[in-house]
Amino acid sequence: MLKRLRSRQFGQATIEYIYVLPILLLLFLASLQFIFIYEAKQTLNYATFVGTRAGALNGGSMAAIKDGLAAGLAPLYAHKIGTATELAAVKLGRRTARDELANPKLALIQIVNPTPAALAGFGGTIPNDNLMYRDPTILKSNMNVQDANLLKVRVTYCVRLVVPIIKSMIFGFVVAPPTTAAKIDSTYSGGSIAAPELLKVAPPTNPPNTLCNDPTNPFPYRIPVTAEAVVRMQTPFTDPVANVVAGVWTAP
Repeated sequence: MLKRLRSRQFGQATIEYIYVLPILLLLFLASLQFIFIYEAKQTLNYATFVGTRAGALNGGSMAAIKDGLAAGLAPLYAHKIGTATELAAVKLGRRTARDELANPKLALIQIVNPTPAALAGFGGTIPNDNLMYRDPTILKSNMNVQDANLLKVRVTYCVRLVVPIIKSMIFGFVVAPPTTAAKIDSTYSGGSIAAPELLKVAPPTNPPNTLCNDPTNPFPYRIPVTAEAVVRMQTPFTDPVANVVAGVWTAP
């Protein structure tokens, strides 16, 4: 009798496993992807500081900021491949970072402070000498010279999503949310695989003025990550040679 009852319980764990496995798999893939995102965020924090410091040493030049950013982001792409030397890998990483920062759909660099109005108020050059002796009550465009010497840079960079399945889900949530409610059906690209609609997020399209949406890029699935840094100017601030959008200098 005991043997008969025991035989009837065979397969119960298999059924539970079938239900739980997809959930565990998605959790594992999501954890892996967010580890990569966290790594990219920390690298971007450092790169933003390097770029801001470079700008502070070069009159707030946007070109200097972008060059510093590329140097700081290079570790994300400086992977040793095949027989390539470490120096070649570093060069490749920096070149890749520079190309990514030059793409307006993958990066947005903003000089938040000082503003174009402040620069105009100081006559085209914000002085950097004897700041502790200058009168802080004298304002130009509602800003004194001490505050105008704080270079604040904000960088939004589109981090690559590389983990299968999860990359399309995150992209669908953050960058291109579906316009219709998710549903479950039995068709997938003409096949017969039952799958949630969320797993069938279409490849990125090309809507106008959408950051992180570049279907022509080899890595189309991305998520925006933002970092900021503030550094006191070490040289007089001059025109950074960049576009002005909504009252701030912007590149690329």
